[in-house]
Amino acid sequence: MSDAMAGAAAGDEQQTQAEVDFFESSPLADMDWAEGDWEQMLVYLVESGLVTYQEVAALVLGHLNPSQVGTSIASKKTFQAHYPPRKTMQAVLAWHINQEGVCVDCGTRLELQADHVETREEYGDAADRLENMTLRCRRCNVIRRPSHANGGKTFLTTESALMWILLVKRPGTYLEYERLCRNYGLTMANIRFKEAWAMAHWLQRVGLYTIDDSSTF
Repeated sequence: MSDAMAGAAAGDEQQTQAEVDFFESSPLADMDWAEGDWEQMLVYLVESGLVTYQEVAALVLGHLNPSQVGTSIASKKTFQAHYPPRKTMQAVLAWHINQEGVCVDCGTRLELQADHVETREEYGDAADRLENMTLRCRRCNVIRRPSHANGGKTFLTTESALMWILLVKRPGTYLEYERLCRNYGLTMANIRFKEAWAMAHWLQRVGLYTIDDSSTF
Protein backbone atom coordinates (compact mmCIF):
# COMPACT_ATOMS: atom_id res chain seq x y z
CA MET A 1 0.00 0.00 0.00
CA SER A 2 1.35 3.42 -0.92
CA ASP A 3 1.91 6.13 1.68
CA ALA A 4 -0.99 8.10 0.21
CA MET A 5 -3.34 5.12 0.39
CA ALA A 6 -2.19 4.30 3.91
CA GLY A 7 -2.79 7.89 4.96
CA ALA A 8 -6.26 7.87 3.44
CA ALA A 9 -7.09 4.61 5.16
CA ALA A 10 -5.89 5.97 8.50
CA GLY A 11 -7.97 9.09 7.97
CA ASP A 12 -11.05 7.02 7.20
CA GLU A 13 -10.45 4.94 10.33
CA GLN A 14 -10.13 8.07 12.47
CA GLN A 15 -13.30 9.54 10.96
CA THR A 16 -15.24 6.32 11.56
CA GLN A 17 -13.99 6.15 15.15
CA ALA A 18 -15.06 9.75 15.73
CA GLU A 19 -18.52 8.90 14.48
CA VAL A 20 -18.69 5.86 16.74
CA ASP A 21 -17.53 7.99 19.67
CA PHE A 22 -20.33 10.45 18.94
CA PHE A 23 -22.96 7.74 19.01
CA GLU A 24 -21.51 6.35 22.24
CA SER A 25 -21.89 9.74 23.92
CA SER A 26 -25.40 10.38 22.60
CA PRO A 27 -28.52 9.57 24.66
CA LEU A 28 -29.21 5.85 24.93
CA ALA A 29 -32.82 6.07 23.73
CA ASP A 30 -33.88 7.69 20.47
CA MET A 31 -36.78 9.40 22.28
CA ASP A 32 -34.17 11.39 24.24
CA TRP A 33 -32.30 12.64 21.18
CA ALA A 34 -32.37 16.38 20.55
CA GLU A 35 -32.46 18.04 17.14
CA GLY A 36 -28.67 18.32 17.20
CA ASP A 37 -28.33 14.56 17.64
CA TRP A 38 -30.54 13.89 14.64
CA GLU A 39 -28.66 16.50 12.62
CA GLN A 40 -25.40 14.74 13.44
CA MET A 41 -26.93 11.43 12.39
CA LEU A 42 -27.87 12.96 9.04
CA VAL A 43 -24.38 14.38 8.60
CA TYR A 44 -22.89 10.97 9.38
CA LEU A 45 -25.14 9.23 6.86
CA VAL A 46 -24.09 11.66 4.13
CA GLU A 47 -20.39 12.02 4.96
CA SER A 48 -19.96 8.25 5.29
CA GLY A 49 -21.34 7.85 1.78
CA LEU A 50 -24.42 5.87 2.78
CA VAL A 51 -26.73 8.46 1.22
CA THR A 52 -26.55 11.86 -0.46
CA TYR A 53 -28.37 15.05 0.51
CA GLN A 54 -30.16 14.77 -2.84
CA GLU A 55 -31.47 11.32 -1.91
CA VAL A 56 -32.52 12.44 1.56
CA ALA A 57 -34.33 15.50 0.20
CA ALA A 58 -36.07 13.42 -2.49
CA LEU A 59 -37.22 10.92 0.14
CA VAL A 60 -38.58 13.63 2.41
CA LEU A 61 -40.39 15.31 -0.49
CA GLY A 62 -42.07 12.01 -1.27
CA HIS A 63 -43.24 11.64 2.33
CA LEU A 64 -44.62 15.19 2.25
CA ASN A 65 -46.87 14.28 -0.67
CA PRO A 66 -50.50 14.39 0.60
CA SER A 67 -52.38 11.13 1.09
CA GLN A 68 -54.23 9.51 -1.83
CA VAL A 69 -57.75 10.15 -0.61
CA GLY A 70 -59.19 9.22 -3.99
CA THR A 71 -58.10 5.63 -3.36
CA SER A 72 -58.55 5.44 0.40
CA ILE A 73 -61.92 7.24 0.63
CA ALA A 74 -63.64 8.30 -2.58
CA SER A 75 -63.46 4.91 -4.30
CA LYS A 76 -65.20 3.08 -1.43
CA LYS A 77 -68.89 2.34 -1.78
CA THR A 78 -69.49 2.95 1.93
CA PHE A 79 -68.48 6.60 1.44
CA GLN A 80 -70.17 6.90 -1.95
CA ALA A 81 -73.48 5.92 -0.32
CA HIS A 82 -73.65 9.38 1.30
CA TYR A 83 -73.48 11.33 -2.00
CA PRO A 84 -75.25 11.54 -5.36
CA PRO A 85 -73.63 9.57 -8.19
CA ARG A 86 -70.20 10.90 -9.23
CA LYS A 87 -70.19 13.52 -6.44
CA THR A 88 -68.11 11.66 -3.85
CA MET A 89 -64.70 12.71 -5.18
CA GLN A 90 -65.71 16.38 -5.20
CA ALA A 91 -66.77 16.16 -1.55
CA VAL A 92 -63.64 14.23 -0.57
CA LEU A 93 -61.30 16.72 -2.25
CA ALA A 94 -63.06 19.63 -0.55
CA TRP A 95 -62.68 17.84 2.80
CA HIS A 96 -59.01 17.15 2.06
CA ILE A 97 -58.19 20.77 1.22
CA ASN A 98 -59.93 21.97 4.39
CA GLN A 99 -57.66 19.87 6.62
CA GLU A 100 -54.74 21.48 8.42
CA GLY A 101 -52.19 19.31 6.61
CA VAL A 102 -50.61 17.94 9.79
CA CYS A 103 -51.10 14.81 11.87
CA VAL A 104 -53.92 15.42 14.35
CA ASP A 105 -51.92 13.63 17.07
CA CYS A 106 -48.25 14.63 16.67
CA GLY A 107 -48.32 17.55 14.21
CA THR A 108 -45.95 16.15 11.58
CA ARG A 109 -46.54 16.73 7.86
CA LEU A 110 -44.83 13.48 6.89
CA GLU A 111 -46.64 10.33 5.68
CA LEU A 112 -50.17 11.60 6.33
CA GLN A 113 -53.04 9.15 5.92
CA ALA A 114 -56.80 9.53 6.07
CA ASP A 115 -57.92 7.83 9.26
CA HIS A 116 -61.13 7.35 11.20
CA VAL A 117 -61.94 9.21 14.42
CA GLU A 118 -64.46 6.57 15.51
CA THR A 119 -62.91 3.30 14.36
CA ARG A 120 -64.33 0.80 11.91
CA GLU A 121 -63.57 -1.93 14.44
CA GLU A 122 -66.15 -0.35 16.74
CA TYR A 123 -68.68 1.16 14.32
CA GLY A 124 -68.30 -0.85 11.10
CA ASP A 125 -69.49 0.78 7.86
CA ALA A 126 -71.18 3.55 9.86
CA ALA A 127 -67.69 4.92 10.52
CA ASP A 128 -67.18 5.62 6.80
CA ARG A 129 -68.36 9.22 6.58
CA LEU A 130 -66.28 12.33 5.91
CA GLU A 131 -67.13 14.05 9.20
CA ASN A 132 -65.59 11.04 10.95
CA MET A 133 -62.28 11.28 9.07
CA THR A 134 -59.05 13.05 10.00
CA LEU A 135 -55.39 13.01 9.00
CA ARG A 136 -52.85 10.99 10.95
CA CYS A 137 -49.27 10.11 10.11
CA ARG A 138 -48.44 6.46 9.50
CA ARG A 139 -46.77 6.15 12.92
CA CYS A 140 -49.71 7.57 14.89
CA ASN A 141 -52.10 5.49 12.80
CA VAL A 142 -50.21 2.33 13.79
CA ILE A 143 -50.19 3.33 17.47
CA ARG A 144 -53.99 3.17 17.53
CA ARG A 145 -54.11 -0.45 16.39
CA PRO A 146 -54.65 -3.01 19.18
CA SER A 147 -52.29 -5.41 17.35
CA HIS A 148 -49.35 -3.01 17.85
CA ALA A 149 -49.03 -3.00 21.63
CA ASN A 150 -45.59 -1.37 21.56
CA GLY A 151 -46.58 1.33 19.10
CA GLY A 152 -45.62 4.82 20.26
CA LYS A 153 -43.19 3.73 22.95
CA THR A 154 -40.36 5.00 20.74
CA PHE A 155 -40.14 7.72 18.11
CA LEU A 156 -38.92 5.60 15.22
CA THR A 157 -40.90 3.30 12.96
CA THR A 158 -39.77 -0.33 12.79
CA GLU A 159 -37.83 0.12 9.56
CA SER A 160 -36.04 3.16 10.96
CA ALA A 161 -35.38 1.54 14.33
CA LEU A 162 -33.68 -1.43 12.72
CA MET A 163 -31.10 0.87 11.13
CA TRP A 164 -30.82 3.18 14.17
CA ILE A 165 -29.92 0.21 16.38
CA LEU A 166 -27.39 -1.06 13.85
CA LEU A 167 -25.61 2.26 13.25
CA VAL A 168 -25.82 3.75 16.75
CA LYS A 169 -25.43 0.68 18.98
CA ARG A 170 -23.07 -1.06 16.52
CA PRO A 171 -23.48 -4.64 17.75
CA GLY A 172 -20.57 -6.84 16.75
CA THR A 173 -22.59 -10.03 16.32
CA TYR A 174 -25.97 -10.90 14.89
CA LEU A 175 -27.14 -12.39 18.19
CA GLU A 176 -26.30 -9.11 19.95
CA TYR A 177 -28.20 -7.23 17.26
CA GLU A 178 -31.26 -9.42 17.71
CA ARG A 179 -31.10 -8.93 21.49
CA LEU A 180 -30.93 -5.15 21.08
CA CYS A 181 -33.91 -5.23 18.71
CA ARG A 182 -35.96 -7.22 21.21
CA ASN A 183 -34.94 -4.94 24.08
CA TYR A 184 -36.01 -1.99 21.96
CA GLY A 185 -39.49 -3.50 21.81
CA LEU A 186 -39.56 -4.93 18.29
CA THR A 187 -41.83 -7.97 18.29
CA MET A 188 -41.82 -9.18 14.68
CA ALA A 189 -40.34 -12.49 13.50
CA ASN A 190 -36.55 -12.50 13.63
CA ILE A 191 -36.35 -12.82 9.84
CA ARG A 192 -36.76 -9.03 9.83
CA PHE A 193 -33.61 -8.73 11.96
CA LYS A 194 -31.68 -11.09 9.71
CA GLU A 195 -32.71 -9.12 6.65
CA ALA A 196 -31.60 -5.87 8.30
CA TRP A 197 -28.30 -7.43 9.45
CA ALA A 198 -27.29 -7.61 5.80
CA MET A 199 -26.47 -3.90 6.11
CA ALA A 200 -23.72 -4.75 8.58
CA HIS A 201 -22.12 -7.08 6.02
CA TRP A 202 -22.47 -4.52 3.23
CA LEU A 203 -20.88 -1.77 5.32
CA GLN A 204 -18.08 -4.04 6.53
CA ARG A 205 -17.01 -4.60 2.92
CA VAL A 206 -16.39 -0.86 2.53
CA GLY A 207 -14.77 -0.34 5.92
CA LEU A 208 -17.75 1.25 7.69
CA TYR A 209 -18.61 -1.57 10.08
CA THR A 210 -16.90 -4.35 12.02
CA ILE A 211 -18.50 -7.75 12.57
CA ASP A 212 -16.89 -9.93 15.21
CA ASP A 213 -15.46 -13.24 14.03
CA SER A 214 -17.68 -14.92 16.61
CA SER A 215 -20.87 -13.82 14.85
CA THR A 216 -22.86 -16.87 13.76
CA PHE A 217 -24.74 -15.15 10.95
